[in-house]
Amino acid sequence: MSGVSQPRTILSLDGGLGAVVTASQLVTPGGLSRYFIYSPSTLLLLFLVFILGWGFVAFAPPGSHVAAWWPAAGVSVVLLLRLHRSHWIWGTIGIVVVTTLSNMAGERELDTSLMFGVANAAEAWLVPFVFTRSGRVRPALNSLTTAYRLCVAVAAGAIVIGFLAGLTIQIFDGGALLPTWIGVSAAHATAVLIIVPFALVPQHHLARVSQWEIVIQIVALMVTLLYVFGPGRYLPLTFLPLPVIAWAAFRFPTRVVLLEIVVLALGISLLTINGGGPFEQAIELGGNPSTLIQIFLLSLTSFALLATASQNENRAVTTRLADREEILRGGFVSSRVGLLIVERYREGFVVLERNEIASAVIEKESTTITDRDGESVTLWDGPLATKIQVVCRQRIDKFSWQAYIDGRNSEVEVLIAKLRSTVGTRYSIQFVDVSSARRTVEAQQLALEKEQVATVRLTELNRQKEEFVASASHELRTPITSIIGYVELLEEEELDEFQRSSVETIARNARRLADLVESLLELGRPLGPNTTVDFSDGTRVAAEVIQNLEPLAEREDISLTVELGAPLSVAVPAIDLDRILTNLVNNAIKFTPSGGSVRLTLAETETSAVLAVTDSGVGMSEEVMEHIFERFYRAPDAETRGITGTGLGLPLVHGLVAKHHGTVDVESTPGAGSTFTVTLPLSNAPVLAAQK
Repeated sequence: MSGVSQPRTILSLDGGLGAVVTASQLVTPGGLSRYFIYSPSTLLLLFLVFILGWGFVAFAPPGSHVAAWWPAAGVSVVLLLRLHRSHWIWGTIGIVVVTTLSNMAGERELDTSLMFGVANAAEAWLVPFVFTRSGRVRPALNSLTTAYRLCVAVAAGAIVIGFLAGLTIQIFDGGALLPTWIGVSAAHATAVLIIVPFALVPQHHLARVSQWEIVIQIVALMVTLLYVFGPGRYLPLTFLPLPVIAWAAFRFPTRVVLLEIVVLALGISLLTINGGGPFEQAIELGGNPSTLIQIFLLSLTSFALLATASQNENRAVTTRLADREEILRGGFVSSRVGLLIVERYREGFVVLERNEIASAVIEKESTTITDRDGESVTLWDGPLATKIQVVCRQRIDKFSWQAYIDGRNSEVEVLIAKLRSTVGTRYSIQFVDVSSARRTVEAQQLALEKEQVATVRLTELNRQKEEFVASASHELRTPITSIIGYVELLEEEELDEFQRSSVETIARNARRLADLVESLLELGRPLGPNTTVDFSDGTRVAAEVIQNLEPLAEREDISLTVELGAPLSVAVPAIDLDRILTNLVNNAIKFTPSGGSVRLTLAETETSAVLAVTDSGVGMSEEVMEHIFERFYRAPDAETRGITGTGLGLPLVHGLVAKHHGTVDVESTPGAGSTFTVTLPLSNAPVLAAQK
């Protein structure tokens, strides 16, 4: 894939001590090798490999082709373990270089030094490869599986380095292959197995022991070491340090065990060099003391690592089980359900575990007795226990029981489950208080019945109110019509100015009463959708509404405008469309202060006519908009602003729009005005037979 790589964090080469490498840095020429060189911890480890290699080559036993011990091998493995797998190649090359230089500094020939460098690098690469083959993350020494895998990896690396070193000695120095193979393998395996675990110590201290115990154990280890390997000691007692190391492996943290192994290795080596211990006698038998020491330390270290890893695993499992038990016990004790664990005896049930609710249920039926082992146990042998024994024989797992809980008699549902146990017959018993649940159900049923009664009463009240409104409207229509008729006759007469003003006032209020009665009658009719289709010219009706209300707008000093497009054939009768627009425009004029504006806009979509009335009035809050379509509702500030009305205009609009399969929406901002948008079907659009 070509192109510039985006920066991406991969890993820190030095295990967190150095800088972070990005993908863009790695793809640049020499980017990876340059970072490898400048990593502080990598440089330190390479330097340590060089110093250790040089030192142990220089102090190799006289006449020996190889060093007695090679700690540089362990440091080399640690170096690669700290690197990401993709960077092992650079680490391996670095090990080849520094190991070759260290051998040359120890006065070995170039060809021999180079072969030893390649052999050491092969071991350093093979051990991490085998050890981390199941994943790219460096594991911790906290399980027996990890310890086994480490031992196998070390053995593989030791075999390879031993063979390559023996082959090198045979070719270049004329030495024997097999003795060199054995000696080098033992020396390298011991070094790797002692040093590498320091990089695998678990982060959490799983072991908790007294410092005095550690001091006593260390003293015992020193005494044993001097007794077995001290000057003048030749008895074959090399097994004596093993129990002391086992003491540490099974009791102490991993770091303490590893430090003791290092001390033991150094002590045995130094004491043997000074002529002490049973390994010195190997010279008389033609053996090599160094090889015997390495084999002994290898065996001792393998045992210690396996033992401490096993203990770490056991401690981790025990800790997890204890945490889970604590969580379960906390839930068991605090549960509002009675929980009881019992074991069946001849005399009844022995209570093993119980929480507070279960204790309240069995309190009067349990006694404390002493069993055959002299321990106090709770025996449960009352009527409920007898009942449970009967239902267990009948293989019934549930029944009801009356119990005394929280100061009152309660109905309890008893649930029984047989547990798997190798000790005896055990049961898990739950006591569920169903009284509260039944009381809750009864209360809900009672509340539901009351709600149904209230709904019936409310429905009846609404029906009576609508009948009253309809009856009152019909009764008022006749006298109002008569008043309007006589007023029209008076308007035709010759009247003076006062009389004409009085007649106009009577006519205006009479017509207002007539409109109010018509609105009440309309609201009293069923609000279901209209099933018959009638049409009207929306443009003409809108123009007439504006013409009729223009004098009112001029009187209030309000600019009234209309935006009419092409003629619209709306699927609404003209009288209903007139009422819708008249109420909306009239409402906008009422709530618009002097100097404001009201605009009526007609538009057309594919299936609908859209009528919008926009004003620059006082606007409405969210709370007010929730109630504006309710009958007789008026805004809280309507009275203080001196705005007249009955609260029937907008409910009438809402009812008429719904009747003709339309919708009405409102948007408003306090202090900035409101916009009412009505959507009605066109005459050429299908009209629904029902409205949700």
